[in-house]
Amino acid sequence: MRDGQATLGEIVAFSNGKSHAGGNGTAYRTYGANGVIGASGHFNAQAHASIVGRVGSYCGAVHYSREPCWVTDNAIIATAKNGVNPRYIYYLLKRLDLNRFRIGSGQPLLTQAILSRLTVTRMTRAEQDSAAAVLAALDDKIATNERIAGLADELVRARYEEFAATATASARIDRLGSLVRSNTPAGRIGRDEHYVALEHMPKRHMWLTSWTDSSNVISAKRRFDPGDVLFGRLRPHFHKVGLAFVGGVASTDILVVRPNQRIHRGWLLAALSSDEVVAHASAVGDGTRMPRAGWPDLAAYEVPWPGDDRVRAFNQLTTSLAQRVGAATIENRTLAALRDTLLPALIPTPTA
Repeated sequence: MRDGQATLGEIVAFSNGKSHAGGNGTAYRTYGANGVIGASGHFNAQAHASIVGRVGSYCGAVHYSREPCWVTDNAIIATAKNGVNPRYIYYLLKRLDLNRFRIGSGQPLLTQAILSRLTVTRMTRAEQDSAAAVLAALDDKIATNERIAGLADELVRARYEEFAATATASARIDRLGSLVRSNTPAGRIGRDEHYVALEHMPKRHMWLTSWTDSSNVISAKRRFDPGDVLFGRLRPHFHKVGLAFVGGVASTDILVVRPNQRIHRGWLLAALSSDEVVAHASAVGDGTRMPRAGWPDLAAYEVPWPGDDRVRAFNQLTTSLAQRVGAATIENRTLAALRDTLLPALIPTPTA
């Protein structure tokens, strides 16, 4: 071991998660290989632990929990040893790109032994605190923006249910919006255009806050504009429906629905993202293992209609919230890019 270097095992205590928490309760988040997957009445990891994906396609993914949590046996618990900044450990593990140390081909795997042997640059506590403070400030702002988006989603759903409960009429979905049918060949898609696939769409969250570029697109896609509603038609029970803040191209496993009138956008978004419409799409989808919802089935579905005045007021609310969430989304991408740029400068790794 060179001077100025240490092994991860010297500064981090590793332990495997466990399969079942047992009992009931929702006091603690449950983490799997790639983040939160539910809740539990018990915890097996203390506050400020890092969670490392142990098996499968998310092997090496790293998450951080401010609070005590339950970690499943698909992940490894990483706890900072005495005198080590726990937030620094999280960023150090992110910096190491742990997926490259996996073993196995059919089922990738990381072990405590592999992690413990990895060599890192030794940093003083003051250096750890300084690096973690800068990176954590960026991540904390990102988390705040994400909470705003989550609260906006809850507010729109609650107001939709309130208006729907008092509606005395109904309207077909195709009265509110129309399907964008034309596909764009891969050769006519710019490499820097925004691309949305199903994996970029969060479950039961009506704001599309994630996308990538089109550099790897090799087949025709469906073009969408800002303000369009995207509906995940493949396995619709996953409840992937959201409003686009940017224009771009989407996977053909996604239906692009454009409001017929601007004042209908909010009601169209809330209706398509409602539990009732998603349940209907799941029930009528073609296929058993990989069901797909069709536009004709959605178009003919009738949703509550509270009247023009209430739909207009609802759209004003939704538009205002969408503008705030859209601005936060763009800010988060800037903050994340800055964090990723600073990470290797603030937390160096040994050179060969």
